[in-house]
Amino acid sequence: MGKKKVGILAECVCDLPKSVLNKCGVDMLYFLVETESGVFTDSDEITAENVIYYLENSGGKTRSSPPPSDVYYRAFEKNLKRYDELILVAISSGISNSCKNAQAAVSIMGSEGKRVHIFDSQHLSTGLGILVLRAAELANKGFGSEKILAELDELKKHVSTSFIAKNADYLYRNGRVSAFVKNVCTAFGIHPVLAMKSGKLWLKRIIFGSYDNACKAYVRQELKDEKNIDKRCGFITHAGCSVKKLRIITSEAEKYCKFDELKITNASATVTCNCGPDAFGVLYVKK
Repeated sequence: MGKKKVGILAECVCDLPKSVLNKCGVDMLYFLVETESGVFTDSDEITAENVIYYLENSGGKTRSSPPPSDVYYRAFEKNLKRYDELILVAISSGISNSCKNAQAAVSIMGSEGKRVHIFDSQHLSTGLGILVLRAAELANKGFGSEKILAELDELKKHVSTSFIAKNADYLYRNGRVSAFVKNVCTAFGIHPVLAMKSGKLWLKRIIFGSYDNACKAYVRQELKDEKNIDKRCGFITHAGCSVKKLRIITSEAEKYCKFDELKITNASATVTCNCGPDAFGVLYVKK
């Protein structure tokens, strides 16, 4: 069999199930999660459940990092045997060194490096996942890298990536918010809502009150502009939320926006160690 025209590579921080990526023909790279016990490969050696147990019982810190450049190099080398060109749909360079490490791998590949394209998604979690799925769809239809990259560049402007955290403790531990924000949230019982904007994670709003009520308020605020939401597919991506809480979140989402398909996905260990237990996001495409 001849080579397929374009191959798509993703990172585990796209928070899409491996079964979905396998069905789309997408290969995946795994981030690293560091605890006081050592460094572990996301999914293979550590899961979101492991991270939650560790955070809630040890009080220790966790730190995540993308694969080193040699891992990207091997992934590119392997996949170039199957494809004419490759596109890595990467987590935002504004919050990770993923793109930097991938570019370092490309730089030592010589002429072969011209066949590898690093796309900075400016998103994370299933906001990134939306772009991965679209790239795979176009690649499987036989479109070339130029067309795929152009469409991804436009689509990323319309993806809405946000999440609510129970508190700011874990965000502070991993340097996502300042000590001032963490202390204010703790003192006043505030639940922070963070969102991606121009490739950076920023504090979009704060919500007071019980966390159950704050979750409902977050869903309502994210989906209130229903007419400007692409209803074909939406995601609720969570870090260890209970079945009961997910039912409440889903029910609340359906009050405001009738998606053709509303998918529930689990956050990766990498995403979980940064946002903390019980955090979740409503992610979709804006018209």
